[in-house]
Amino acid sequence: MLELPRSWDRARTALRYAAEGTDEDPGPGVVLFEELGTLALLADALDPASPPDDVRALEKAARSGAWVLRTLVEFTSHTSLRLAAAALYVHHSTLKGRLTSIEQSLGFPVHEPQGRLRVQLALAARRLLLYPVAR
Repeated sequence: MLELPRSWDRARTALRYAAEGTDEDPGPGVVLFEELGTLALLADALDPASPPDDVRALEKAARSGAWVLRTLVEFTSHTSLRLAAAALYVHHSTLKGRLTSIEQSLGFPVHEPQGRLRVQLALAARRLLLYPVAR
């Protein structure tokens, strides 16, 4: 009984990370709190009135095409360019071109480990800012 409030809070946090699976809201539809790890801390750290610069850059990049967010989600979710391209149903050279365009818009390289992490964090922060409270 004492764990119910904590379990409820964790479930609500995990729900904020769950996506609808659309081009505007790509990502996993089911998220388990136990799999968030340190990312769970991000849920309490964001100020909706002041989104991080990388989230603003991500939103700007997303305005250039409906494919941008899904491309970044798939790119950061797979271990290779070819696997990400297959998940997107595009040729790997097409994906490479898309990423070059996205990098210009974001202002940092997404192929480098630090850039990939920045994208993953920006995507997570964007998701949390879209849903400051669980739906």
